[in-house]
Amino acid sequence: MRKVPSVIKVFCCLLLATHCLLFLNGCAPGAKVTMAPAFNPAPEQSIVYVQPFTNSLVPEAFSETVFNDFVDDLNNSRLQTDVKWYYIIKEDPKDVDPAWLERQVYVTGEIWSYIENAGCCSTELRAKARLRLFEAEEKDPTLEIFIPVDSFFEHDRSTLDIERQRLAKRLANEMSNAITKALAKRN
Repeated sequence: MRKVPSVIKVFCCLLLATHCLLFLNGCAPGAKVTMAPAFNPAPEQSIVYVQPFTNSLVPEAFSETVFNDFVDDLNNSRLQTDVKWYYIIKEDPKDVDPAWLERQVYVTGEIWSYIENAGCCSTELRAKARLRLFEAEEKDPTLEIFIPVDSFFEHDRSTLDIERQRLAKRLANEMSNAITKALAKRN
């Protein structure tokens, strides 16, 4: 029986470990999309309205970045859909006429479960978000998207402010991509 050189054994072990890590990373929680069977939004004048998000114990800078980038990303990708514009409803939700809103296609969102788990040398960040799209004349959402995000950084390589911004931008991007994919032009 011939002996395998130790360098080849080490290489094979590293290759196996890499494959295992890639497999486990693929099992990380991702976006969960729930779409009604009859999902077919037809926005009036091709405008989808976006209500400001509700936030529960989320830093204001984080939630503002998520919301603003989300709407910007949606408008930047609107050519992939039949939507001409995503318009922010600037009025307080309680001041919006429910009869008018019921006739529109609109998106609501919420961000919660924001956690900064800091240690001596590193920090883990986590947050959860949910989007709901309501079609005209529908009481219940016809599209619901749940997105958990997390990140980890070492203190000697980055700062909390930078990583908080990165996570907020990533969450906004994932949210807008999910909405864009759902509303993509159907040929």
